[in-house]
Amino acid sequence: MPSLDIDNKVEIDPKVLTKLIDRLNSYPIGLPNAPTIREFLNIFLTPDEALLASLFPMREASTEELAEKAEWDVQKTKDLLEKMASKGTVIDFQIDAQNHFWFLTPSIIGFIEFSLMKTHQELPMKHLAELLYDYEHNELWKEVFGSKTQWTRALVDHDVPVSSNVMTYAEVAEVIKNAGGGAVQTCFCRHQAHLLGRPCKKNVGHDGTCITLGKGADFMIRRGFGRAATTEELLTLTKELGEKGLIHITDNVRDKPAFICNCCGCCCGILTGIIEKKVVHAVSPTPFILSIDREKCIDCGACAKMCQISAIAVADKKAKVDEKNCLGCGSCVKFCKKGALSLKERSKRPKVPRNVAIRFMKVAFEKGRLFKMLPDLLRSKMAKHF
Repeated sequence: MPSLDIDNKVEIDPKVLTKLIDRLNSYPIGLPNAPTIREFLNIFLTPDEALLASLFPMREASTEELAEKAEWDVQKTKDLLEKMASKGTVIDFQIDAQNHFWFLTPSIIGFIEFSLMKTHQELPMKHLAELLYDYEHNELWKEVFGSKTQWTRALVDHDVPVSSNVMTYAEVAEVIKNAGGGAVQTCFCRHQAHLLGRPCKKNVGHDGTCITLGKGADFMIRRGFGRAATTEELLTLTKELGEKGLIHITDNVRDKPAFICNCCGCCCGILTGIIEKKVVHAVSPTPFILSIDREKCIDCGACAKMCQISAIAVADKKAKVDEKNCLGCGSCVKFCKKGALSLKERSKRPKVPRNVAIRFMKVAFEKGRLFKMLPDLLRSKMAKHF
């Protein structure tokens, strides 16, 4: 397909664009207005797509409801929604044979990531990656890490020897087993880095290195963002990526996490919050923290080299952990040949919201957005099915 001629593309009405950004910025993790995101949306969306997206309530909507709001016929609205779903701009789900609903994808984790999970031959992918990188590092990070309750949490790596009754939700293997399979798809962060000419320093490709679980996996498979994967495949994948020292990150919820990202310090936008922006626990830590046996430590530096967030340093010829930033993932443990590393329980366990709905409301409340959402949330049918 030919590349998009940006100069001749019909631009979105500035008023519609502002309304859309305001709508997306109403989510707990919003989409702050900035020239870079306006340019991105103008390229990624058509004027009709932007208009329809701007009309979404803060809950799910039927095709008929959206057609009435847009003053279009139902078939035109349905055709456009199908195209938007293929871009990840909207998510659809069917409660039963008569009830098919659409939901405007949140900015994070969703709208932004979906944009680079497929290679749209008709769009200037490199330019989109450049715009998003600039936006993430200058504007969006403040929004992502701007609440007390974080959106994501770290998981304990495979085969880390820990005995605790909290491991059922803290360990990567348990999260995958409880989900019963899912989907694997392109990693937004590594694909973005690839497009920008900055290949992963851990030599990890962008295809098939991120995981969606539960009902979200159904959407990813149906809409061509990912392929189905069994529990065994996902366990093998995360174990292999863990062997490269990557950190497994998931939803900051106990029940039914929706995804697992396998993150490196060189590409991951979430880990950037710790590494570059110095946000303490930009990712909520596990209930554990690294412990170093100084008698066994031989100052080889392997653990410091493999830590994706530089939370280990060598001082006085011994490894030392930065307890303020350590996520307690245990990804470093396997690289110590002397058995000097282990995980111990934190004196104060992090509080993990029970489910997605509670986390959604906690973050919205902390940002002063909950009460504006409440009327629509109370009318939502989708919340009962997730």
